[in-house]
Amino acid sequence: MATEEEAVLAATQKFYDALEDLLQGRGSKAMTEICLHDDFVTTVHPFGHWARGWNEVLATWEEVGAVFSLYKGHADRDDRIGDIYDLRVAVLGDVAYTIGVFKSLLYLPDGETTLKVNCTNILHKRDGVWKLVHHHPDQATEDYQTKLAKMVQDAQG
Repeated sequence: MATEEEAVLAATQKFYDALEDLLQGRGSKAMTEICLHDDFVTTVHPFGHWARGWNEVLATWEEVGAVFSLYKGHADRDDRIGDIYDLRVAVLGDVAYTIGVFKSLLYLPDGETTLKVNCTNILHKRDGVWKLVHHHPDQATEDYQTKLAKMVQDAQG
């Protein structure tokens, strides 16, 4: 039987697997399964603004999916675009938080682009299942944001 810490770590990894699905163009189904659908959930992205409430949060995840649907650098690769490292967890009853470092690598026409951001996630245990209620990474560097904007502009022609 898994400890609560192990269950939170597993749920957090499911979140980053769901993020990988979005980045790889596989849709938002996994993201909708790991997140709690409530008015108090929040998120922000390395290149965006705060979203509050499930409807706004889902809209931002779908926007991330739309942006990365233009990305073709991993089309013939089997490595992940990104993942979480140095993950740490604290469980406080039916609430838990994790901290870690998200690292990603994009293969763009003008070279490889890396992202490394610290992330905080808060999870809530509802009906025996840990669900994400808050995700907060650092903001991406201006250089990374510029390269991502160029990728989108080039893809749209």
